[in-house]
Amino acid sequence: MEYAEIPAPAALRPFVEGFWFLRAEPKARYEKILPGPSAHLILNLSEPYRLIRPREATGMDRASAEVAAGFYAGVQSSYLISENPERLHNVGVRLAPFALAAFTSQLPSEFQGNVVDAQYVFPGFADLRSQLLDAEPEQAFDALESFLLGHLSAGYEADPRTMEAVETLAEEDVEVGILAGRLGISSSTLERIMMRDCGLRAKVYSDVCRFFRFVNQAALMPAGSAPGRELLGLADYYDQPHLIRAFRRFSGFTPTEYLRVIQTHGPEYATFVPVEELA
Repeated sequence: MEYAEIPAPAALRPFVEGFWFLRAEPKARYEKILPGPSAHLILNLSEPYRLIRPREATGMDRASAEVAAGFYAGVQSSYLISENPERLHNVGVRLAPFALAAFTSQLPSEFQGNVVDAQYVFPGFADLRSQLLDAEPEQAFDALESFLLGHLSAGYEADPRTMEAVETLAEEDVEVGILAGRLGISSSTLERIMMRDCGLRAKVYSDVCRFFRFVNQAALMPAGSAPGRELLGLADYYDQPHLIRAFRRFSGFTPTEYLRVIQTHGPEYATFVPVEELA
């Protein structure tokens, strides 16, 4: 596997968090992509593959869509499944959840929990594909930087209250009312500005961040670790049934199933989990 990641250049912060590059043979036919605190802009340089939204997210049968070139994924509140091509080759941008307004007039709420063709949000992004097929990471990162700087709205500044709320929730489990008090605003105002700037409520974002922190810690547990009390000791969940429900909702796994897979493949697959078959 060839993987490279760099932090965003200063000119694109705080809206862009970083760039990443991947060339690899997939570990399994499918991959569960677990939710995290960022949005993503991704250029697929491999053969097309399918993204599958599970029943838990749709409330119906699985829905799938082919990913051919560029796509934008807002912050997800449930897992996605990718059916991988024979070889993975992608470059991507990790975006802050409030980043969209810096690049487009589209409403963030239209894209949170969705994966859409990048053309709707970042016109021209898929055109980078032809020039990056044989590029090394440094070349790919330079191209991403130039593209995004060309779309960045001059002089735009994010609401500092939103920025602080996002930073706090990414790092700690704090009740919405307490966080609002720290910011000097009401809970209803915090929910309103989070919906306006990020497209989702503060409580939803908090739940995603809590799971993301937890699952990355859980992936580092040594082989043979018990999925019960030891896992609960890592978590901000108040009891084991709460933990199991959250784990199932965000990952489609029980904690035992998740640890079995991760201890087979390694902690680098904490949020991109290989699976051979779909249940």
